[in-house]
Amino acid sequence: MPLRCLWLLFPWVLCAQVPTTKVWQKQYETWTSAISNTRLENVQWSPSGERLAYSWRTPEGRTEFRVVECATGKVTSAFDPAALAEALRKEIKPQAEVRNLGVSRVLPQDDGKLWIEGNGFVCTWSPDGSIQKQDASKAADLKTAPAAGRIRSTGSPRMLSSTRYGSKSPDGLWRVTVEGAEVTATATSGEKRVFAASGGKGNAALPAGFVWSGQPAWSPDGKQFALWATRAVPVRKYLVKDSVKQTEKEIDYDKPGDDKTQQLACVFSLAGGFRYPGLDVLPLTMNTDRLDWTADSQRLRSAYTLRGFTGHGIIEFDVGTKQWRKLLTEEDPKFVFTYGSFYRYDLPDDTTLWVSERSGWTHLYRVDLRTGATLNAVTSGAWVMKSVLHVDEAARQVTFVGLGRNPGEDPYYRQVYRVNFDGTGLVALTSGDGTHDVVFGPGRKYLIDSFSRVDLPPRFLLRRASDGREVAKLGEADDAKLRSAGWEPPRRFVAKDRAGKFDIHGVIVRPFPFDPQKKYPVIEYIYAGPQDSFVPKSFAVWNASFREPSSQDFYVVKMDGRGTWNRGKEFHQECWRNLGDAGLPDRVAWLKAAGRVEPQMDLTRVGIFGGSAGGQNAVHALLRHGDFYKAAAADCGCHDNRVDKLWWNEQWMGYPVGPWYAANACLTEAHKLQGKLFLTVGESDTNVDVKCTYDLRDALLAAGKKDLLEFTVILGGGHGACEREDMRVKRVDFFRRALGGPLPR
Repeated sequence: MPLRCLWLLFPWVLCAQVPTTKVWQKQYETWTSAISNTRLENVQWSPSGERLAYSWRTPEGRTEFRVVECATGKVTSAFDPAALAEALRKEIKPQAEVRNLGVSRVLPQDDGKLWIEGNGFVCTWSPDGSIQKQDASKAADLKTAPAAGRIRSTGSPRMLSSTRYGSKSPDGLWRVTVEGAEVTATATSGEKRVFAASGGKGNAALPAGFVWSGQPAWSPDGKQFALWATRAVPVRKYLVKDSVKQTEKEIDYDKPGDDKTQQLACVFSLAGGFRYPGLDVLPLTMNTDRLDWTADSQRLRSAYTLRGFTGHGIIEFDVGTKQWRKLLTEEDPKFVFTYGSFYRYDLPDDTTLWVSERSGWTHLYRVDLRTGATLNAVTSGAWVMKSVLHVDEAARQVTFVGLGRNPGEDPYYRQVYRVNFDGTGLVALTSGDGTHDVVFGPGRKYLIDSFSRVDLPPRFLLRRASDGREVAKLGEADDAKLRSAGWEPPRRFVAKDRAGKFDIHGVIVRPFPFDPQKKYPVIEYIYAGPQDSFVPKSFAVWNASFREPSSQDFYVVKMDGRGTWNRGKEFHQECWRNLGDAGLPDRVAWLKAAGRVEPQMDLTRVGIFGGSAGGQNAVHALLRHGDFYKAAAADCGCHDNRVDKLWWNEQWMGYPVGPWYAANACLTEAHKLQGKLFLTVGESDTNVDVKCTYDLRDALLAAGKKDLLEFTVILGGGHGACEREDMRVKRVDFFRRALGGPLPR
């Protein structure tokens, strides 16, 4: 029998005894109903941003709408429900009663009135208590701001460009056509200028294997245009099967080492000739970006990313010198986190705001785009500039999220700051020991600061955006009833890494109910993908990945080891060509330290689970640290980085594919497996090639590890299929059997 079919030999996985989900559901309902006001609801601003309305649940369970006068910080009830009901009965809705008002939205207006929408009525309510019926269709015309929520960033970086795309020149005098390798510019007068095809020399040579593509990008004066020369290659196809729907489809899926389409920017002058960047200017690239002409028509710029993610930057063609150069680069022999740390915001004075890790920390710099010289650091220090929220060109200021700047705080907590373009005048717009989300009102004069910790329910403040000063307390969630119902917050815990150098931050969730006289097995929930950090920092009543296993008498823990992001370059680059490490030595050290402060942890019974990169991490825990981890559940893992998608794996493992790829593949070390492995994969995964899991299964069977393996293909399931409720139940049952846990409750 072929090894690929041997998963059929494990039918017991599908009929194992499982705990009931009623325990989880009851606990979830009890706890979530025991606390309210965990987020600010129905937030609305007046058009000027000087008045704010929101709703709040009172201790009696009633929804109260409040209005804030931002200038003074005065918070009052938006209306008296009894007075509103009485006014409605007289003027608009004869049957109105306090209990059926059903107010859904209160929109403050700059004149002091409130637009109120409720059950069967829309009206304006004046400060003197008078009421006026309104047309509901007019509500869309009212200027309001979005409700409070997550930090809102500026989105995609801005590149200023005076480029016009199309076959016709900006002045309408020329039209460009492309036929094969030949480019022709034809004037309205009938004059033609034919640019040399492939096979020529110097500037007249189209690189071998390249063809013209895209629309001409014209300089503002219409004297030059640019085209892409593209070397296109077929993209590998991946067949996705679904046995439930009985479908098959192919998707594009390139893998590490695959040949990639290349683009070179080529500049044509109507005076004759063209120029493309030689590989001495721009080495092998994975992709390039837009074609951006400057307003004076003298320079063409394009962004690029090096193959293997060792750098990105901007190249520039100078019309006067007819030369290309690297204008601005961010490069590192290991990797530059292109997808996470790239940011560029071009300014009208021909400077740009640019993110770099040149100091070892992610920071923002101001760069002269005419010379490529760095003018100054906008942010600096042994902390991380996480993301830009807003650029105020008039005030020449940047609002951003910073991590780790405040001594004594968890370095992953988000705080919001503003700083001048020249790096002076840094102002903290948020404060408080927790992680912060902000939403600015219209005109950006005020902001709502929402902050919490895993052990601190949310608090909501109105702050002045000029200096971060607190204007008003909008409310604090109260977790007294929640704690009375038996809920315990995750315990924040910090221990040193493998070398005693870095602090490793994590959380501990105790079993519920908890008996301090008992010893409990421990499960680590792992995801060590280098693209971010993953330990929860904000308040949450329920997280299934933590609370469901903890309700079945397990400790559940999570921490961010070396190799993850947000702690500086040295911490991050532990992952380079080293994904198999997964920070596991740091995790083991952390767990041993945690066991000293939580003696009820039984560190002779430690399990680990994760999905995707976390699936790979969980398997490596058994392969490399099987003396500590006794069982693992791995779902949809990228167990072989040669088989998984190109963009994610080359980011950390590099290009070209070298022996370190095989050294980090789980199947290479299959013979080292210790402990029980619950291996799952969604049959229809479009994220991670299912071959990663099938190949690992085959290697384990070939290594004689059948008795340690429980394997399930989830028919019709996609990426993360093991997070379905039925599979989560099976996973907890696996750990109960593998770690000697108690019977299901």
